[in-house]
Amino acid sequence: MFIGEASKLSGATQRAIRLYESVGLLKVSREGKYRVYTAENIALIKIIKEAQTLGISLSEMVVLISKQEGFDWYLVRDFLNQKYNMIENEIKNLEIKKNSITDFQVSIDTCLKHLDSNP
Repeated sequence: MFIGEASKLSGATQRAIRLYESVGLLKVSREGKYRVYTAENIALIKIIKEAQTLGISLSEMVVLISKQEGFDWYLVRDFLNQKYNMIENEIKNLEIKKNSITDFQVSIDTCLKHLDSNP
């Protein structure tokens, strides 16, 4: 199939598909001057798109590609574990900030009540 159909099936724009190929994430065979996409290419494009929604950059994905034909899945697993731990830490830090904001709001409300009660 050609790029138009690959785009429809994968949900990626033609421009994105060309970008994936240019950075080395996607290897596509050619027939003459046309790129010919396979079902495996479509599956990989979907994986790349999903990884992007998880906050994984294309440059990070390039690092995860092994010298063979595709991802080093052990490296991907370890990378995802690291990403997960980073997100857990971010959540903890955000919870701390959220609690601090709540404490400040309570303090401000208390101060405002004292101001309103003293004419």
